[in-house]
Amino acid sequence: MSDIPKKKKRFKISGTLIFNIAVAVISIWLIINFVCTENGLIDLIKRPDSFKWGWVIVGLLVFDCNMIIDGIVTQIYLRAEYPHFRFWDSLKTAFIGVFFGAVTPSNTGGQPMQLYFLSQKNVRIGYGSACLTQKFIVYQLVTTSFSIFAVIVRFGYFQTAFTNFWSSAFIVVGFVVQLAVTAMFLIVCFAESFTKKIIRLVYKIMKVLPFVKDPMKKVRSLTREFKMFHTANRMLMRNKKRLLLIFLLVLIQIVCIMSVPYFIYIAFDMPHIAADHHMPVASLFDFLCIQSFVLFTSNLVPLPGASGGAELAFSMYFSAYFVLGGVNKIKPAILLWRFITYYGAMLLTAPFSYYTKGRKKTSEINKSVLDDIAAEAEAASIEDDDV
Repeated sequence: MSDIPKKKKRFKISGTLIFNIAVAVISIWLIINFVCTENGLIDLIKRPDSFKWGWVIVGLLVFDCNMIIDGIVTQIYLRAEYPHFRFWDSLKTAFIGVFFGAVTPSNTGGQPMQLYFLSQKNVRIGYGSACLTQKFIVYQLVTTSFSIFAVIVRFGYFQTAFTNFWSSAFIVVGFVVQLAVTAMFLIVCFAESFTKKIIRLVYKIMKVLPFVKDPMKKVRSLTREFKMFHTANRMLMRNKKRLLLIFLLVLIQIVCIMSVPYFIYIAFDMPHIAADHHMPVASLFDFLCIQSFVLFTSNLVPLPGASGGAELAFSMYFSAYFVLGGVNKIKPAILLWRFITYYGAMLLTAPFSYYTKGRKKTSEINKSVLDDIAAEAEAASIEDDDV
């Protein structure tokens, strides 16, 4: 048998590679800027003033509590069908979601990896999908409701961020997008017949577009996703006590996430500096409201961790509390906030990505199971009706 020379694989520069490099460059540039420039972290270390590292640790622990609560919520859902499901596995699910959400655009990679991990723990794909969908819907409803509440009760401060056309557009579009996404999920959950009409309309459009290949395959995928939403909604409404408990837990989880800037505010001793200069001292409630503005604004940026947008939004909304009386702590405040809520969380949860090792081997099996859940009857009816 003659030796056949192996062809060397040619290195290809893909769009994904370019995107990942761009994100890495942006992240590195932001870190360097917040560390090395004037009033950055290096200046803080050289002149610590009355900086209190203990409050940063408190902020870190409070933020980490949100992941524990996420594990508790996951446990509540899974125990309804799998009474012996271990809490440690629920925590792993939460950590996997945090890590893969952090490294993918718009937090899109978390749920698929969580679903894969749950399937390895013998959780049915359909039930696991329903649980994750419910969690996402509740989280979206609570965050949007709190954002609307914050805008109403702190509208005057909300207006101060409208400094120019671009900042105004950034804020308005971010808020409108969050409202639109929440409205879309509500429609999908409660108007099943309406979503079927949407699918039919999409199918009509795809059939007349020559560049769309296999429109029925795509409409089956859409049907599957909508079917999962409807299944999740029915399960969610079945147990009122469980629903109330989950809403309360998610509310506490969101408070944990949004309270981090307040602990950084205390760590820099900004309340005393504000009082010494006869300026308003912010409360925890003020910071929760303002942080909700930051979240819905920065979520508009479709990059991993909303890189760039998160820092810009934090600076827009919180500068008044970290730049006062000749004291400028906004850059190290942003860096500490991002470390606690993004970079640190990513480092903490990275080891748990090991539990998704080998996911490619079972991707075809998982896909076939998902196709069974996809409600073949709906897709077939679409085709028969010659949509």
